Amino acid sequence: MSNDFDDPREPAVEAGREVPRPATPAPRLVARLFTTAAAPLRVRLLRCLMQPLGTLGAAGVAAGSFAAFLPRRGGVDPSIDPDAVARLSCEQVCELARFVEQVDPQALQQFATLVAGSPLAMATFSAAALVLLYRRLPTAGAPAARLRAPA
Repeated sequence: MSNDFDDPREPAVEAGREVPRPATPAPRLVARLFTTAAAPLRVRLLRCLMQPLGTLGAAGVAAGSFAAFLPRRGGVDPSIDPDAVARLSCEQVCELARFVEQVDPQALQQFATLVAGSPLAMATFSAAALVLLYRRLPTAGAPAARLRAPA
């Protein structure tokens, strides 16, 4: 059974021709950006993603992994431990991003703004985009017909 995190090494082949893989969905990109960000930025990004969640939402996403980051009874914004944030998996963050995308898509826009404001995060994103581009380019052993422009 495949899921969103399956990353096939070979492109799908249908009737002898290569079938392009679907575009990477926003939650998966959010998770990748989050996991590659520096610790202080991760804390800010997590706060951004947690804003639209209530107690029940945080407890229901990723088996309650994010409930530890909720404010305590006093309602004071908790100090988020960067070490605890570093222990979050890419899958957990992706699940959170999927939930946030459904609840408040504007929060993902704020996430993107935070990432764009960080030069280091932008460099990381550029490197990740380059890797994605290389994955989509034809390999050196590709048939010449695929490399020529259409007539």
